[in-house]
Amino acid sequence: MIPFVIVKTKAGFAYVRPDRVVAVNAIDAAECVVLMTDGVTIAAKEPAEDVLARLEAEARDEEEAAKIEERKTHGHVVERD
Repeated sequence: MIPFVIVKTKAGFAYVRPDRVVAVNAIDAAECVVLMTDGVTIAAKEPAEDVLARLEAEARDEEEAAKIEERKTHGHVVERD
């Protein structure tokens, strides 16, 4: 299933696919605009820091899941820097 991140908007909520987010533009301390692929923009009624924190958490979860899947497929792989 494709993960979504919830973003608060003036009209309610928007469900955003993190892999489609290009940038988050802070308007002021309480609002931001989420810029997505294909020129789509979402006006959020919450701080950019909050949106970014959820996007980063989802990215970490996806990376960890990919590492686990790689280990299952190829056996134990030593992590390198």
